[in-house]
Amino acid sequence: MKFIGKGSKAFSILNNKCPRCSMGDFFFSHPYHFKYFGKKHYNCSHCDLKFEREPGFFFGSMFVSYAISVALFVAWWITKSILFPQILAGEMVLIMMVIQIGFAPINLYGSKLIWLNLFVKFDKEYS
Repeated sequence: MKFIGKGSKAFSILNNKCPRCSMGDFFFSHPYHFKYFGKKHYNCSHCDLKFEREPGFFFGSMFVSYAISVALFVAWWITKSILFPQILAGEMVLIMMVIQIGFAPINLYGSKLIWLNLFVKFDKEYS
């Protein structure tokens, strides 16, 4: 199986697709379409996989979201320290807050897709 090819976890996460069939969409639209922000389908339109396995299933995606936010912060801190050492810590934190708010929709979408992909495997029978 290819790393980013159809049927891979990366394909499902990066393309907003069902992890079981890689065909149906998980969310209604892209992260910055605020009319449908965060609205996801209940079932896959292609293989009928129920996305929310149990009530509160996506509570765990909060931990994935936190990990993504910490990784983004650490990457920014290292980049800032190497490329812009003259920026003060307070200014750096302010810039990081703006970056985190800007990436929040992508973080929400990505964390839910990553969480679902941890529990559902690709099945060729449904693709």
